[in-house]
This record gives sequence, C-alpha cells and structure tokens, in this order.
Amino acid sequence: MDKIFKIGLFGLVSNEQKTLGSIFKLAASRSRQYSVVISTERHSADIVLVDIDDANSLNEWRSFSVHHSQIPVVKVTKTAPNKVAENEIYLRRPLTLKRVLETLDKVTIEVHKYVPELVVGGEEVLGEEAHAVLSDAAKSAGKVSLTGIKALVVDDALSVRKSMEIQLGLFGMEIDFAETGEEAVEYIQKNSYDIIFLDLMLPGIDGYKVCKEIKSNKPSKNTPVIMLTGKGSRFDKLKGTMAGANEYLTKPVEQAQLKEVINKYLPNIKV
Repeated sequence: MDKIFKIGLFGLVSNEQKTLGSIFKLAASRSRQYSVVISTERHSADIVLVDIDDANSLNEWRSFSVHHSQIPVVKVTKTAPNKVAENEIYLRRPLTLKRVLETLDKVTIEVHKYVPELVVGGEEVLGEEAHAVLSDAAKSAGKVSLTGIKALVVDDALSVRKSMEIQLGLFGMEIDFAETGEEAVEYIQKNSYDIIFLDLMLPGIDGYKVCKEIKSNKPSKNTPVIMLTGKGSRFDKLKGTMAGANEYLTKPVEQAQLKEVINKYLPNIKV
C-alpha cells in the first residue's frame, strides 16, 4: 500500500525547494512518496525539514515546535556534527536524491513504523533497495523501548519469524518464537502472552490443535490467537474459528493488515 508523507519546510532557499520537488516527482512510483505542504499547512505535516544554518528559520521552527513537538524533525545543514544524539536526524547539503530519500525513508521507518516491504510469508524476490530498507527496519526495531507487551510467534519458516521479529519489534513487543506445535505448547504452559501468532501447518501438532490447547488452558484462554496460514478456504477459516482462533490472516500478510489486527487486540499500543 503506497503512502504519501506530507513534508513541511522551515527555510531552504528556492533552488533547494525546487530540488526537493524534482526528487519527489522522481520518487512518485515508490511505496514511500513525499509532497511538500504550504506554510499554513505545516501543522499537518508528517515530517518537517528545518534549515538550521539560517537563524530566522530556526527561530520560526522553535516557535512552531512549542505547539507541534510530536512532528519529527530533519535538520538541514552544510555540516552535520560528528556526534549525533539518538533522537536527532540531519540532512547534509547539497540535497541529492540519495541523501534526501534515505533520510526521509529512515524517519518513516523509525517514527511512523511504515515498512510495506515487510510482507509476512511473501515469496517475492526483493530488490536491493528493499533489502536496505529491511536492514534499516531491523536496526530501528532493536532500538525501540519495550512496551511490556509480550507476543508468541509460532511458525516453522525462518523468513516468517524474521519478518515478525522486525514487525513486532518496531512496536516495542518482547517476542518468543516456536518452530513446532509441541514447542509452542511448552511456551504457553510456562509463560503468559498478550497475543499469539500461530501458523496452521506445523511439524508435529498442527496449528488447530495448538489453538485448542491455548483456549483450553485457563491462564491463556482469553489470549488473542491470530492464525497465520497459506490456506484461505472457508473450510479452513471455519475450522480455525472452531478451534478458538480470534482472527485468520492468509499469507502473504502485509504490514497494514498486521497493524489492523494489533490495533484491534492491543489498542494500547500505538501503531
């Protein structure tokens, strides 16, 4: 699912603004797209760029940020400091296509948690750019503060576990992983989880039997169970519902679908 992120500007000379416009046009076919908003609409921006080499622009932004401190900031400058605070992002001049897109993409990942390249169970061959984005997403997930929410992911496919590790890690979840139905049952008996993602086809005990075990176990019976499976027939969904599954997602599962499920069953997590 493509998304257009609104960019607010504080300063930047006219040539730089034209450069940004050209870059954003060239990037119009990407999943992440960008568009500059007029000055009166900067309060609705997803990201703001501030020319910190210009005192007037810097002061204007400081006055603005008093009321809109939640909007992430990219500081545009000729010379970025060698040591950068963890919450600071710089964009060094001159503004090149590579620098601008890499910087803005980083903000969409770290702040807006937007990673459409993360497809759970997808068999697509990813390009070089997508691999770079996923690498950045994995790093970002490793830096997110834990929310206290604990998840169990049960799937025998390494690619699915890796994808879910990044997806859920971006939202500050602590995650346990199981590769077999028997291993999942052991985890459930020993631990308490806020949500469980369960593959249907597993070595040994299948997902239906694991789900029944979860729902028959008093400590875990109210835990949301989200079935992740390659099967999508009505019969399979009915069987999953009869086993007690709360939701049934057919692979490949896109990030937007996963966010909907998290919002539904874990409303206290900001996704």
